[in-house]
Amino acid sequence: MVDPSPSPVEEPPKVRRTHVIAVWAACTVVGGFLLALPDDGPRLISFSEAHGPGLLDTVGALLIAAGSALAWWWIWRDRRRLAAAPLWWQLAAPITGGLGLGLITASVLADFHLWWAVGALLVTLVQIGLFVSVSGIGAHRPTRVRVTGYVTRGQGDAMQLLVFEYADHPGTHLPGGGVERGELLNDAMVRETYEETGITGPLTVVSVVGVQSGRFTDTRRPYLNVYFHLHTDDPRPTWPHTMIGDPGVWDTGAPVTATFLPLPQARDLLRTTGNHQHAFLHLLPTPTAHPLSPHPLSPGDLA
Repeated sequence: MVDPSPSPVEEPPKVRRTHVIAVWAACTVVGGFLLALPDDGPRLISFSEAHGPGLLDTVGALLIAAGSALAWWWIWRDRRRLAAAPLWWQLAAPITGGLGLGLITASVLADFHLWWAVGALLVTLVQIGLFVSVSGIGAHRPTRVRVTGYVTRGQGDAMQLLVFEYADHPGTHLPGGGVERGELLNDAMVRETYEETGITGPLTVVSVVGVQSGRFTDTRRPYLNVYFHLHTDDPRPTWPHTMIGDPGVWDTGAPVTATFLPLPQARDLLRTTGNHQHAFLHLLPTPTAHPLSPHPLSPGDLA
């Protein structure tokens, strides 16, 4: 049985959600505490006759602003997940947040006593709700379909496997990635191979050799990973490539080195990465057996 562990290339945990929430909560609590303390010192800025921050208020406001900026950056980063939130929340969140900001502004500029506290509470509740939404808590998260490719050239004992390595990210990897909406699995596999390795010439999709299922370690979202065998005649032993992908994806534009390795050497390297991408190598058929695509595919065929 194959251990369904996801590839670390999918979601590298550079900044975890728990870290962002912890920093945001600390800034909000400490900043709110400083704002609630009596500040009898001189005003640094005067907004109206009754309002103007002293030193304590300024520090508290800056802490809250810093925490909020971090929170909104994270929410914007994962904004696509908000599409899974209920429609009423998608409408209520901006309305409630706007009302909260309006109360804060009115309290400061028009001397509405303590309305800033009500506005700050509304904004904080909206931020908590958005954190819950982008975390997927309580929402149905559809299975993420992925493809991974064993791209080979040659036959028999001379068969070689295509792998790649990042310049600043350890490990040996196979080409692969997520399937886009409405995309055929075969087409996704060919597209990902061209984008991640820069291979030249047509690719022949030979067969499906295995399937993994599990949950991503970071998000706990379920995934289904389909392993393909592809064949190519690219003659290069190794070459540099710049990763192609969607804007904002962490490895778009990353430099990689693609290499063809003998099958036993590639198997040993893939085994040490811990993501079990070597699991189906022993099932590779010969390149001419039962092709899924009757004709080789090139990048122009996917346009």
